[in-house]
Amino acid sequence: MKGGYKDSRQEEEYFEDGRQILTRFHDKHAKTFQLPYFVEYGFNFEVDGVPVTGKVDRVDKLPDGRLLILDYKTGKQLKTGRIDVDAQLTMYQLACEKGLGAEVAELVFYHLPTLKEHKSGRREAALVDGLKSTIVTTAESITKEKFDPKPMDSVCRWCDYKPICPIFKDQFAGMPAEPAKAAGEPELAALVDAYGEALAKLDAAKAGAEAASKALAAALKAKGYVRAFGGRYEAALTAGVRWEFLDKKKVLEILKTAGLYEKVLAPSAPLVNKLLEDKALDADLRARLTELGERVPADELKLKEL
Repeated sequence: MKGGYKDSRQEEEYFEDGRQILTRFHDKHAKTFQLPYFVEYGFNFEVDGVPVTGKVDRVDKLPDGRLLILDYKTGKQLKTGRIDVDAQLTMYQLACEKGLGAEVAELVFYHLPTLKEHKSGRREAALVDGLKSTIVTTAESITKEKFDPKPMDSVCRWCDYKPICPIFKDQFAGMPAEPAKAAGEPELAALVDAYGEALAKLDAAKAGAEAASKALAAALKAKGYVRAFGGRYEAALTAGVRWEFLDKKKVLEILKTAGLYEKVLAPSAPLVNKLLEDKALDADLRARLTELGERVPADELKLKEL
């Protein structure tokens, strides 16, 4: 398992979501594809002495020579109401016109999960000037170390700076601000480190076990074996299959219509595979579901100590 994921299951789920998005994006745009003017266009300039840098996902050049800016969004939900005043798109317009010497005609949020474009016209000068002013005043506040708190429960609950925040510091009155080790509690600090190190070793062990499992299963299949013995362990390979679906929403709709949603609960759950392998399943329902999925090998490797 690579870093950044809760576990291997989440990594596989995100990979599958990405694969579905790319597949549907290709299917929708392949016939009309044209080379972008820029992809990941990097900009670096100054606003009244304040350095500004960043990247634009994609810039297209229109037939009339003007520019179209696209910013790809991957979140499950996109608040489209902000598109006409969004500071990010305003910044991209400012950066592209400065760096590319062409006028921006259109700004687009492209929501990848739904493959929908949310468009906005060129920003007026007042909005661009407002952004410049915000950049300068924000830089000045940072230089003066002026950070006015803007409490939000969803964010503040995880903040490491509550003890020095004007909003929360009273809750920490009388408590030592130093880490436990520096405050004279080396035993507690050691437990924290031990827990962190144990979790790191667990992640590394899981990754190593997954890699060893795949290598062993591949070797057994290549030799045509279903069982092998080591010096201390015995391994057995059981052939199996599972179903993978590109469009989980359609699977859910079909299951709900058939009155089976409560029984299965999710299109990626093992119960869906069990359902599709059930010979008593209605033939029409089976056909509708199999059109949406693919039957792939899912061998199971079991290990026991000798």
